[in-house]
Amino acid sequence: MGYFIFVFTAIYFSLSTYLFYHLRRMRISRNLYWGLLLFFASSFLLGAAVNWIEIPFSKEVESWFRAFLFACFVALVMSTPILLLSDLIRWGKIGYMRLIASGDYTSVKAFRSRRDFLSSAAITIGAIPFTSLIAGIGGKYHYKIHRYDLSFSNLPKAFDGLKIVQLSDFHLGSFDDLGAVSEGLDLVNEQQPDLLLFTGDMVNYKSMEADPFIFMLEKLEAPFGKFSVLGNHDYATYNDDFDFEQSRADVERLIDLQLKMGFHNLRNESVKIYSGDDYFQLVGVENWGTGRFLKAGDLNRASKELNPELFTILMSHDPSHWEAEVIDHHHPFDLTLSGHTHGFQYGIEVAGLKWSPSKFRYPQWAGMYEKRGRLINVNRGFGFLGYPGRFGIWPEITVITLKSA
Repeated sequence: MGYFIFVFTAIYFSLSTYLFYHLRRMRISRNLYWGLLLFFASSFLLGAAVNWIEIPFSKEVESWFRAFLFACFVALVMSTPILLLSDLIRWGKIGYMRLIASGDYTSVKAFRSRRDFLSSAAITIGAIPFTSLIAGIGGKYHYKIHRYDLSFSNLPKAFDGLKIVQLSDFHLGSFDDLGAVSEGLDLVNEQQPDLLLFTGDMVNYKSMEADPFIFMLEKLEAPFGKFSVLGNHDYATYNDDFDFEQSRADVERLIDLQLKMGFHNLRNESVKIYSGDDYFQLVGVENWGTGRFLKAGDLNRASKELNPELFTILMSHDPSHWEAEVIDHHHPFDLTLSGHTHGFQYGIEVAGLKWSPSKFRYPQWAGMYEKRGRLINVNRGFGFLGYPGRFGIWPEITVITLKSA
């Protein structure tokens, strides 16, 4: 953590110095300049105080400080490349004057015009994510329902019309308004799900974050059952206070808490969902993600007792698992349910336009996707992590109605 603090501080200070050097050269009003300087400095100090010095602010105040710091940092990162381009043009102007132009100030004016335009563009490009991220603080409890009707030829007739609600990525340790969370969970019950599936990341760092929410989550109702899998944050490996044995013990405690909430946690195993004598297969694997993420999921173990001719749903937290192992697995998983990405909690989904920085990391980052006759739904997450807000990518409750084709 100490190394991260040092690196982040150095980057933030360097980029801020560079930005305000340009703002000064642009000759903006003195009041605006000093106002922005005070805001960026105080955002860093208060954001650092919340995250590193552990000053005891309320959760709501902490959220605002973290959001301000995150918004400032993103604005700095977005504006710096264009400011650098503007300086390259300025340096090119100086070289041109000395070596070629020999004092031809007509050419110099053209250079200056391009440089000033780029500086203004950089400030504008930085201001767009800055203002939207600040506005997004109010969007973290703006729950949205996404509905899908899916038909499958191998789904038993007894399950025609079965309603599944998928939830994902609660990140219970992040919530600062229990009333808003309760209203979101009431909205889940209003959907009258037959089956409730949670696809991982119940907490951020440790199981105790779930303690205040046991009663709320216990009230969620689904006659065919409530099932869950573990996400990468549920293993307590991001908690620097825990050693290996403490992390393992904390995972078991979290699973016990989920049992109190009414969730049956599936750890590389399968269950049969019955309606009379008919059934379909539900599989849950532990976290498996590409890159540096934990690869505890074991599809072979989880599917060893499955009938390949029967309809099968797979719960796997990280959608990168789908292309890496699921699609080409010997058992045909008809529908995979994942989460993990949050859609980066920032993007645009309007009038058919769908974009988020998340798409550069995950080919399947939000919503329903199909490939080679297999489907995956990536839930955008019910909670939030890091940046305490959402802009454009709202917290999600997924409602899937199954049809027997």
